[in-house]
Amino acid sequence: MEITYFEAVLLHCLNRLKGERTIFSLFHLFHGKKSAQTIQDAHFYHLTPFFHSFPEIEREKLIETAIHLQSSGLLILTAADTWMVTKSGKMKADRILKAYPIPQYHDGLKYQHITRVFWERLSLLVQVCSNLLYEQKDYIPIQNRQETLQWVKSFLLHRKEKRRDISERLYRELLYCFERAPALNPTLFILRLTGHQRIGLTPIQAAEVTGMDYFRFQLEFTNLLHFLLKTIEEQGSSLPILSAVSNIGRAAAPFTLSAEKTFSLLNKGYQPDEIAAMRNLKLNTIEDHIVEIALNAPKFDISKYVQRKKEEKIIEAASNTTVRKLKEIRSFVPEASYFEIRLVLARSGQKWN
Repeated sequence: MEITYFEAVLLHCLNRLKGERTIFSLFHLFHGKKSAQTIQDAHFYHLTPFFHSFPEIEREKLIETAIHLQSSGLLILTAADTWMVTKSGKMKADRILKAYPIPQYHDGLKYQHITRVFWERLSLLVQVCSNLLYEQKDYIPIQNRQETLQWVKSFLLHRKEKRRDISERLYRELLYCFERAPALNPTLFILRLTGHQRIGLTPIQAAEVTGMDYFRFQLEFTNLLHFLLKTIEEQGSSLPILSAVSNIGRAAAPFTLSAEKTFSLLNKGYQPDEIAAMRNLKLNTIEDHIVEIALNAPKFDISKYVQRKKEEKIIEAASNTTVRKLKEIRSFVPEASYFEIRLVLARSGQKWN
């Protein structure tokens, strides 16, 4: 049987989980749930490219898809809501993803908190600039959120350039970005844009026009936005208009809000138990935050929380296990706490398969 792009992605992700998590861990991953568990799983199982990749998928649809794949011999139900991929399922998924690889710039874990705002501002600014060039004032804004409308209005009012100069500058900046990655297809981006006497296509319409599976189109389109954000992050001084649109310099840290508060207090010199008392939280919760911080802040020093010799023992024990079971690792290093094991795995997560 032929499978869809989304089914291929689902099989690929379930294969990475190896039956160690339920399918609902992927539901939270696809929706971009910023919980410590989901963020840790994204790192541990090398699934960060899929964070916030399909936020519109419903739980029922996910289970329905899994059952369909099971009936086709591509999945096996091993426990409640836990599925293992068959050899045939892996082969089919690999074939689809070889033909249509996972977009290389898609990084929902890093950019999901600014992607929507960036697209709303950029698409509305393109529309406004296009109509200003033709001196057209009678049109319906493509975006209707008041915050977005107000931002574009304020942006244009405070720019010293002429309207035509802003339009030309924006065009040159976008051209500069896309010329840096000739393998990308900016047509997917252009199809969605609205301008003078031109209405941009919806995702469904654009997918049909390009002959793509809807879910693949959404992933590829978001990949383009993340590519732009990455380029802005690296070349911001050369892209003043796009930098202003993205506001990437003030983007939030890739932590949960609660972990971000803990991070701030740790940086001020407070100890975990002190933070727990100050915030009226359990120490275990603060430890969850520290693990999350270790995953997302490469320069975060974990030596304050786990001795170097113990860290080496944990790494050695983990390398000798076939599954990421904390209990199994601790049997080799009984002097280590579960917090210390999780912290070491978090710091070394990118090295595990």
